[in-house]
Amino acid sequence: MNKIIRASLRALILGFTLSLAAGCTTMLRDPVPMARIDEASFGTKTPIRYWGDQLPAAYANAFRRDKHILSLSGGGLNGAYGAGYLTGWSARGNRPNFDLVTGISVGAMIAPLAFLGPRYDPRLHAILSQVNTDQIAGPGFLAVLFGAPALADNTPVKRAIAYIIDEETLAAIAAEHRKGRRLLVGTTNLDAERPVVWDIGAIANSNIPNKLELVRQIILASAALPGFFPPVLIEVTIDGKQYDELHVDGGITQQFVMLPGGGQGAKSQGTLYAIYNGTTQPSPQIVKATGLSVLGRAVPTLLKYRDRGDVRELENTARAYGITYHLAAIPGGFPETPTKSAQIQAWLNDLYALGLQHGNAGSWQSSR
Repeated sequence: MNKIIRASLRALILGFTLSLAAGCTTMLRDPVPMARIDEASFGTKTPIRYWGDQLPAAYANAFRRDKHILSLSGGGLNGAYGAGYLTGWSARGNRPNFDLVTGISVGAMIAPLAFLGPRYDPRLHAILSQVNTDQIAGPGFLAVLFGAPALADNTPVKRAIAYIIDEETLAAIAAEHRKGRRLLVGTTNLDAERPVVWDIGAIANSNIPNKLELVRQIILASAALPGFFPPVLIEVTIDGKQYDELHVDGGITQQFVMLPGGGQGAKSQGTLYAIYNGTTQPSPQIVKATGLSVLGRAVPTLLKYRDRGDVRELENTARAYGITYHLAAIPGGFPETPTKSAQIQAWLNDLYALGLQHGNAGSWQSSR
C-alpha cells in the first residue's frame, strides 16, 4: 500500500507542477446538474444502484434472513491474500455458496469470481498471482495496476477486467441473480461526494444494451485510485438527455460495502465472512525526515486507521443483526510491498501462499 501512495503522491505533484507550466488537461464532461443528482438513471424498471451511505430498507430486511455473506475489501497488491484465502478455503471443502458477495477496489475484481464459485479459482489465481514485474503477461495485471511503469494508463486494467467479466461470466451472474443471490460492488461518485453500491447481478439480468461494458466500467472505477489512474465517466440519463458522473475508487469512501442500518434486535442466523486485504496492526519502520517521505508514511497510516474503523463498523453492524462475524486479515509483521519491482513477484507469491494457508486452515478472527 505504501508503494501505491508514494506513486500517487508523485503523480499528483508532477501533475500540479505541469499544470502551473502549461495549464491542465481535463476530461470533457457533461455532468449531472447537482440539483438533479438523485434523478440519474439507466432506463431500467428496477433500481441497479443505491447510495452506499443510505441503503434502502429492502436490504435491511434481507439481512434479517439467514444468509452467507462475503465482504471483500480493497488493498491493492494485498488482494493476493484474499485470492489465496478463497482458493485455500475451496480446497478445505467447506466454502459456502454465498447468498451475497460484496467488493471494493481490488475486492471488486475478486468479487465476481468469488460469487460464481470455486470452479473459477484457477482464473482468480491467474489474475492475482502470475505477475511480470516489467509488463503484463496474460491476465497477470497487478504489477502494472499498482506500479510505476503504467502510472496513468488504465489500458492493462481494462484488459484484466475484460478477462474477469466476459459474456459467459455475465450470463452466469445473471442466472445466479435470478435465484436470489446478490453481487454488489462499490464506487465513489466524486460529484456527489458519496459512496455508490451497484447491483451487478441486476445489471447483468437487465435489458441495458451496453450492460457488459457498464459492468466493466463500474469495476474499473472501483479500482481507480485518484492520482494513480484516471477517473471513470459513467453515462446516465435524465428525461432522455445524457449526462455523465465521475467515479473513482470505492475505497476512498469505505473499505467494505457496509450493511444497512436498522438491524438492532434482529434474530438472523446468518454469517458474515469479511476478508480484509491489509493488516490492522502497526508496521514500524524508520522514516526519512523529508517532506515526501513523511507524507508517504503519514497518508498510509491515516488510511490504515480509517480502515480499522470500517472493520469495526462492519463487525458492530453484523452484531446488531445477530449475524455471526468472521474476519480474515494479513497478520502484522508480514513485509510491506517491496519498493523494487524485481522483488514484487516473490512477495506476491508469498502473500498468496499465506492466504492459501489461512484459507485451508480456516483461520478466522470470530465473534458473535
